[in-house]
Amino acid sequence: MRQQLCVLLTLVAILAPTSAGAADPPAKPGSCPYAIKPLPRNLARAVDRIVADMYPQLRDKVLATKREDLVQFQQDWGKGIRTQLCLVAGGNDQLMRSVCNGELCHPEEASQVIMEAVWDRLQSVKKVLRPGQPIPQFAPTSRVDPLKM
Repeated sequence: MRQQLCVLLTLVAILAPTSAGAADPPAKPGSCPYAIKPLPRNLARAVDRIVADMYPQLRDKVLATKREDLVQFQQDWGKGIRTQLCLVAGGNDQLMRSVCNGELCHPEEASQVIMEAVWDRLQSVKKVLRPGQPIPQFAPTSRVDPLKM
C-alpha cells in the first residue's frame, strides 16, 4: 500500500509542472501578434493611424472629454493602443523614444501621451469646422478593393 501511494505521489509531482505550464506561455520580448503592421515609429504617424481607424463612437466620446480626463480611457482604449502599437512587449522602442522625449518610459505613460496627441488632433479638426458641421469620417488606412471581393 505504501509503495502504491509513493508511486502515485511521484507521478502527481512529475505531471503537475507540465500541466500547469500548458496554459498560456509568457510573451516573448518583442513579440506582438496583435500589433498593426507596419508599426508606426513616431508620434505623428501613430496619431495618423489611430485617427484614421477610430470608431465614430469613440471619436465623439474623446471629443466630448476634457484633456485632463483622458486618463479614464487607460483601461480600454489605452490598452488597445499599447497592444496594437507593441508598446508593452518592447517591440517598438523607436515609438516609445519618440513619444517620451528620447527616453524609454512606461507603456501606460506612452499611451497617455499618444491619447493626448490624438485628442489634440481631433480638437484641431473640430476648430476649423463651421458651427453645426459634422466631423468628417476619416478614411481608413486599410482599404478593401471592391472589385476583388
